[in-house]
Amino acid sequence: MNDPDEKQAAEYLSTLGKSRNQYIVQAVINQICNQDHAPSFSLSDIRKVVREEFQAVALSPSATVLNEAELDPNTVLEDLSIFD
Repeated sequence: MNDPDEKQAAEYLSTLGKSRNQYIVQAVINQICNQDHAPSFSLSDIRKVVREEFQAVALSPSATVLNEAELDPNTVLEDLSIFD
């Protein structure tokens, strides 16, 4: 149990006692039903993608750096377009 998520799941399942099997069956059924609706992304998945994108921009020779005086709070989303 080196994976923190697996450890947390195992600890939770151990608290369920005899209802553990029913819980697992219901979780699998829910996953099957929701499989076609939307991809499941964990917070760590999102963090990884954001981190990779920031690293790619930081290493890019064409990256533009804005100083604080150039940032207008009213147009901050437009200012982020430099990362496209």
